[in-house]
Amino acid sequence: YTSDPDWVRGPVLIMHGTRDDTVPVATSEELSHKSGDVTLDEVRGAHHVESWNVDPEAYDQAVTDFLERTTR
Repeated sequence: YTSDPDWVRGPVLIMHGTRDDTVPVATSEELSHKSGDVTLDEVRGAHHVESWNVDPEAYDQAVTDFLERTTR
């Protein structure tokens, strides 16, 4: 899905763990570089779908900040 990011519609936030061994973080990095509608928040030390578990407060703040920026 990174070869043609035209499928991205509207602002997207990706929370991706740096220790994800299921989906490499490089995939999300590539997509965020190719589409200005994608915001990538890399969560240090998080495995696959563990971003919230690593730091719930930081996760919640990242989502809040993203929504405040994109819903104006």
